[in-house]
Amino acid sequence: MLADQARIRLAPRLRELQTRYRGYRERLQRETMELYRSENVSPFASCLPILIQAPIVGLLYSVFIHPSLAGHANELLSQTLLSVPLGTSLLHAVSTGTAGLATWLVIGCLVLAIAAVGEITRRAFRIAPVEGMPGVPLAMLGALQFMTAVVAVFVPLAAGIYLLATVTWTLGQRVVLRRVYG
Repeated sequence: MLADQARIRLAPRLRELQTRYRGYRERLQRETMELYRSENVSPFASCLPILIQAPIVGLLYSVFIHPSLAGHANELLSQTLLSVPLGTSLLHAVSTGTAGLATWLVIGCLVLAIAAVGEITRRAFRIAPVEGMPGVPLAMLGALQFMTAVVAVFVPLAAGIYLLATVTWTLGQRVVLRRVYG
């Protein structure tokens, strides 16, 4: 959220740089980075949460796809949530024909919950368009909120639960930060 505020605050100065150095790409990049540096703003700050979470989800995924860990049977694969094994992914269950009603309900509800939190986040923290602001189109930013729900279809149930906890925590964190910092 703070990264979004900083980008919006710097947008007029970035537009000015783009106008001034329109034909000089390298100079524009250098001046843009200097502006970010002088304002103590990282152009990659909004990517940090995703970069931190990616290895955690990867580790969870790998723990739940290996039948043995350190030479022992993977006991985690025998654990269930409402009779659905934590190592089950919806895509795998559907492709192997093992997706029963419980699998559809549990993983379906998980995916819907992640999408709901994504929609709440998208609506609550909508970025107002700033004319000339460089970056990703706002429609694409809105769609990114739902990528986590799509990922939950492919990963084991345990990783999906982690993703739900993460998006919910992030929403709560952003609400608190908005109240504290305005």
